Amino acid sequence: MKIIPHSFNPSSDSGPNSFTSGLFDILKKKYNCEIVNNYSNADIEFCLIQEQCKKQKPRITRLDGIYFNTLQDYKLLNDPILRTYKDSDAVVFQSDFNRRLIEKWFGEHKFGRVIRNGANIDKISKIEKANLTDQFGNRDIWICASSWRPHKRLKENIKYFLNFADSESILIIAGSGITKEDFFGYEKYINNRIFYVGHLKWESLISVYKAASTFVHLAYLDHCPNVVVDAKASGCNIVCSSSGGTMEIAGNSSIVIQEDEWDLSPIQLYNPPELNFDNISGNTYKKCVNIETSIVSSAKRYYKIMEKIK
Repeated sequence: MKIIPHSFNPSSDSGPNSFTSGLFDILKKKYNCEIVNNYSNADIEFCLIQEQCKKQKPRITRLDGIYFNTLQDYKLLNDPILRTYKDSDAVVFQSDFNRRLIEKWFGEHKFGRVIRNGANIDKISKIEKANLTDQFGNRDIWICASSWRPHKRLKENIKYFLNFADSESILIIAGSGITKEDFFGYEKYINNRIFYVGHLKWESLISVYKAASTFVHLAYLDHCPNVVVDAKASGCNIVCSSSGGTMEIAGNSSIVIQEDEWDLSPIQLYNPPELNFDNISGNTYKKCVNIETSIVSSAKRYYKIMEKIK
């Protein structure tokens, strides 16, 4: 099968692009697929989120989120995604939450399937655990990582760590987008118990995950974060919010901070509610124990869909 991608950047390590790179690797190795750049000999289009041009071949679209932030022109921003959605022969939602949201806004799709993001277990298994004993001795390591924006709730991650981690534990924060203001009120902990390391390449991030005990991801209304999938596959215990789709891939041993269910209406996404750490539970998501974390399993399901529509 020859696949021509839309809106895919193989040199980007963003969540959608990094997952798709791994997915294409499996499709090439296990199913003899070929990634091409010419429509004349392509069998199928693989679209990331929105089309680059009008459909010329049968198309599968892997959706991310949609826009619902009232501080943006969300209707205008959603227009190309909606057009792509309607034109696609099949669409893949990243989580049950993702499906509920998109079908509420765009309507039910004739061939929609939920395929959660999977970790590249083979690659992860070959990456060595980071040796951080020179810097931190035997202190317990917690970590969080994101492309930081207000709804990722960095300060809530820090609050949770300070409230629930052992007093000798440290928190490593990875990812771009942080300013000094994001640490306001926590300055005394910087380079003492909290260490900001900036953007890390994927392999370096995995090596730190392997050295950590706990991954904290208290983002508001996240869809299916790859950082959580990879941290879980690397052996971390997960702490997450009940909002969005994160708890669907966090595992049945994860810790979940319960918050009010969102009615899927437009909101100020960048003004998320504070969390109440008294509302802590185990993961109550009913399908959690059945979730597969391997990208090989995800690729198998993608391939079956492409076989049906090509």
